[in-house]
Amino acid sequence: MRARTVFIVLLVLILVFALWPTALSMGAAWTAQLFGCETDFNRAIPCTINGEEWGQTVFELQNWAYVSLFTIPVGEVLLAIWVVLLLIYLMVRFARRRAQSN
Repeated sequence: MRARTVFIVLLVLILVFALWPTALSMGAAWTAQLFGCETDFNRAIPCTINGEEWGQTVFELQNWAYVSLFTIPVGEVLLAIWVVLLLIYLMVRFARRRAQSN
């Protein structure tokens, strides 16, 4: 596997890890608001979507936002490590190409 592919896959995995709880929470809130439901982080509010009760589900999905208090800082650290490794890889690659041309 080429190094470029590895770096791209790692970047995508880091971003997904860091942002999935926020995206999940926001998606639940937007979906509820799309169907005219009220949302709250403190309690489940009844919400009927297509004839079914979704209030508790929306409440539970919104609470995933609290997990982002962990995943975003960890994702930032992983992203910093990724940048350092990318810079090291690029410097080694540049040095090898320069040595080959001489």
